[in-house]
Amino acid sequence: MTKYLEPKPHKDIRIDTGVQEGSEISMYYDPMISKLITWGKDRPTAMKLLDSAFDQYVVQGVAHNLGFGKSIIHNESFAAGDYSTAFIPDFYPEGYNGDSLDNNQQVRVSLAAHIIKNLYSSYKQQSKKSQDVYYVTILGRGDEADRDWKVVKSG
Repeated sequence: MTKYLEPKPHKDIRIDTGVQEGSEISMYYDPMISKLITWGKDRPTAMKLLDSAFDQYVVQGVAHNLGFGKSIIHNESFAAGDYSTAFIPDFYPEGYNGDSLDNNQQVRVSLAAHIIKNLYSSYKQQSKKSQDVYYVTILGRGDEADRDWKVVKSG
C-alpha cells in the first residue's frame, strides 16, 4: 500500500485496522483492511459522521471499496433502516460500478480538473506571468446547452 490515511480521531469514531502506510498487502488480502464504526444520537447523525469519515480516508496502491460504502450509506432504503441480507442483490444486481454524478457534481469536477490542468501547465512552463483567470466551457449533454464559466484564481 503506497498511501494510507485514516479519518481524524473523533470521540464517535472507531477504526479497527492492522495496516499502516507502507504495509505490504498480499494479493490474497482480506478486502477489509480497515473497519470504520461511527456513533451518534440517532441513525442520521451516525451516518452523517460515517459519510464524512469516508471522505477523509486516503487509500492508494490497493483496491478498496470506499466508493461502494459511500453508495450504500446514500441509499434511501439503507438510510431509513429498511434493508435485509438481500440488500446487495436487490440494489446492486450487476455489482457496483460507481455512482453517476448529478449535473452540479459534473460541473464541479470539470471546473476542478480544468483549473488543476492549467495550474500544472503554468508551473511546467515556469512562466513568470501568473494566470489569474480561466475560461471553461462545460459541454451540454444533448438536452442541455453548453455553459461557459469564468474562473478567477483567488489568493
